[in-house]
Amino acid sequence: MQLNRKSSYGLIATLELAGRRSEGPVSAGAIAAKYALPPSFVEKILHELKAAGLVEAQKGRRGGYSLARAPETISIRAIAEALGEPVALVGCLGQRSECRLRPTCPARPTWKRADRRFKDLLDSLALSDFLPR
Repeated sequence: MQLNRKSSYGLIATLELAGRRSEGPVSAGAIAAKYALPPSFVEKILHELKAAGLVEAQKGRRGGYSLARAPETISIRAIAEALGEPVALVGCLGQRSECRLRPTCPARPTWKRADRRFKDLLDSLALSDFLPR
């Protein structure tokens, strides 16, 4: 798995929210400006993270986005999946795989074990692990 642009920006945005948690809501525009990202794309990403229950939105003059939960409880896998990132280690393990060898592939059982470990690793990495200590 390699994070696509959307998931990379989603991680950046949630890390910014985590790092500024004590300051209150942060606008999508402020995040976009700080990291030179497309504002409309950041807004879309935050909207998807809100739909997944990972961030909250507050309207109004002092509105913006904030984390819906503590950074320690938001895994990297949750962020990637909320943004539609395929989290399978190899393509044939994804739910939409059309590989014709899937039922008989001799490598599949080992890839499945590796995939499980990979997903466990992504589950064990929280936003808080990426914040300065």
